[in-house]
Amino acid sequence: MPNPMATIHLSTGAVLVLELYPDIAPNAVTSFLYLARKGVFDGHAIERIVPGWVVDMSYHAFHDPAACYFIPNDVKSGRYLEAVFGTVGMGGYGPPDIAGGEFFFPLADCPAITGKYPIFGKVTAGREVLRTLEGVETRPVSYPGLPDVQINTPVEPVVIRRVTVDTFGTEYGEPVRLSGVEKPYFWPAIQSGQP
Repeated sequence: MPNPMATIHLSTGAVLVLELYPDIAPNAVTSFLYLARKGVFDGHAIERIVPGWVVDMSYHAFHDPAACYFIPNDVKSGRYLEAVFGTVGMGGYGPPDIAGGEFFFPLADCPAITGKYPIFGKVTAGREVLRTLEGVETRPVSYPGLPDVQINTPVEPVVIRRVTVDTFGTEYGEPVRLSGVEKPYFWPAIQSGQP
């Protein structure tokens, strides 16, 4: 059975095609597919670019209550991929939990991320798009509560127009969620009783 595929269409006209690995990171893949099907990523501007490190699509849960949840960390199974250029990972806020849908693209080999955040797929077309994103003009913005964290937002927004997925007939349903986890205070959308 083929792995699910996702296509990210950007406002620049560029396209990223991803192959996802449910055998390695099943809950991260399910979470990504779930949010993509709900349209959570669509219309969202990329929030963080750190040249030589990472393109972080969001750190505010895409400003959408549907993405404001935590999932168990797939790397705890002991099976994980290395965080290297050309892969896609699920972002997080430290062990033992990770955010529900905030994905990122490493721009280099990132041993500090490997085994900490699940790498759940790879870019099969459009790797050059990541290098283009790495070179866009950015401006620094503050990261609430963590002044040492480097945040650079594109001066001219680069927007995810839409994300389409193909699961080749396989149903993935909803991700397993964690309960009782304190959510980041800079997720304003979830302060109104979201799970």
